[in-house]
Amino acid sequence: MPDPFRGEWAERNWRNVPGPFYGAWTDSLQMSRLDDPLHIAYDDEYGPLEGTEFVFRQPADAGAVEDFLWASQLGHGGYAMDGDEHWTVDGVRAWWAGRERVRAWALATAHRWATSYDPAHETHWLDAAQGLRDYVDDIDSGRLETYLRGYLFWLEHRRAPGPTEALPVLGGPAAEPVGGGEPVGGGEPVGGGDPVVLGYLVATPDEMSGAGLPKGVLLTSASDCLGERVPGDGCWFGSPEHAREACAMVEVPPAARVTALRAASADAEVLAREVRAARTHEPVLHALLYEPPPLADGGAALGWEVLGYDGGLLHSWLCNDLYRDAVAELGVEVTPRGLLADRATAERLAGWANARTDTKPVVWFAAELIEWPEPIESRSVPVTVAVPAAEPVTPWWRRLLEG
Repeated sequence: MPDPFRGEWAERNWRNVPGPFYGAWTDSLQMSRLDDPLHIAYDDEYGPLEGTEFVFRQPADAGAVEDFLWASQLGHGGYAMDGDEHWTVDGVRAWWAGRERVRAWALATAHRWATSYDPAHETHWLDAAQGLRDYVDDIDSGRLETYLRGYLFWLEHRRAPGPTEALPVLGGPAAEPVGGGEPVGGGEPVGGGDPVVLGYLVATPDEMSGAGLPKGVLLTSASDCLGERVPGDGCWFGSPEHAREACAMVEVPPAARVTALRAASADAEVLAREVRAARTHEPVLHALLYEPPPLADGGAALGWEVLGYDGGLLHSWLCNDLYRDAVAELGVEVTPRGLLADRATAERLAGWANARTDTKPVVWFAAELIEWPEPIESRSVPVTVAVPAAEPVTPWWRRLLEG
């Protein structure tokens, strides 16, 4: 296998974060995020939608290094790992002082990629946008500053700092968070603000059964635990049209419908921080939370549910065994679709759930479901192969008589 680390310091991409690994004129096919979306990002060096690769986050443990090594094979020799031989304390501080250049570029490029809708390449560009927004979030949240202070210690002493040793300062004002930060992690959701669309999904109603669940309801839910999503779990879309396009070539249950999920703007911001902090690879949801899509015409409100995000999954209050307690303590009732009737009830239940200690460690929030009544047309036709009829077999004794 060719050596993937043939890049030269003089040709390094200016967008690389300081550290041992960097990209320098890597391949332009932009494929390495398929193997390592947590450390590699793409640029637009060759045009609005074309470019090379660079390191936006340095691998920090053995597993991360292994992922990066595998992904770097797709860079066609353009990566390098001799950054420690070139970076200096002054050089890192100078890079940090000029970080606004890469931050502004990343925000503008992510916006362009996320809004360049092309059905054939939508997932690629949303993923590319997520890489750049993850980069900005590292800058805004203070995570990159913490890493770079540790890297300064390494450059000065060539060893990791001890638990009580102070880290060098980078200098200059601290980064001003803009939509970043660490997860809230429990407690009351922020609440308030007009509802914004979190995204569109295709949900299939399902009859509830099991202890601790409401009886006799046909539940429609955005939860990954309770609802059947089409074409698969965790699939999000930016509009009803995108959802229908994605379902056109798969078998769709007759009852499946396009459904929008929306929440108070403040709760949407909390969810966005939770998703970014989880560092899950969800390019579509990531893009929708940065730039919420408009609510399309023609939908009908179904009701409200209480949800919480946990490392790539949306949990419902119903899948956390809260139904019986909520009925007893709050007197809540659900509709025939298994949902809460109004926003006030849902927000009251979310606050009650956040005050408990026996649920998933999530920030519960109220969300409204809006459904489009039209059935989803599928062009998928099950492939059947006719089995040829077996030729009748004549017994041996009849063949003798007939012969």
